[in-house]
Amino acid sequence: MIYFLLITALTVSIDSFVCGFSLSLTNNKKLPLILGIALTVFIMCAVVNYATAFFADKLTEKTASLGGIILIAVGIYNLVKSDNDTIKERNTLSQALISGFAVGLDGALANLSLALMGINAFYVPITIAVMHALMIALGIALSQTSIVKKFAKIGFLPPIILILLGAYKLLGFFI
Repeated sequence: MIYFLLITALTVSIDSFVCGFSLSLTNNKKLPLILGIALTVFIMCAVVNYATAFFADKLTEKTASLGGIILIAVGIYNLVKSDNDTIKERNTLSQALISGFAVGLDGALANLSLALMGINAFYVPITIAVMHALMIALGIALSQTSIVKKFAKIGFLPPIILILLGAYKLLGFFI
């Protein structure tokens, strides 16, 4: 059962890796970004975990693709906004919350399916949130390598990555 939970948490956290990578290229506050996204994912999973009966009839796995729309919107916003560093620093919390919601939808739905299967202990939302945090940290670590730092100077690359990630998530809606 724990193995199944860990595999599920890893599977729904892959998009957090790409999101962490992309956001860290344009944001200097790495720890608040990780904590904000992980906390958002945890809250979403905890709510779903303990409200399974209410959500069971209203959500499907296709709902996770809505996270794609949010990621595309964040990417477009980052693409067209100004490059003022103070704006970037001030928006760390809002970036973390919006991105956490976008990448956490599939985690919350995975939590829903686990809860429906009877795995609805307190450690399920914690496991999913921690896995998201680890994947974000791994994405941030990759973005700090010398080769990738050269790409960080290309201002449109991080938003394009978010838009592509969002488009990928939207494919789940049609498949």
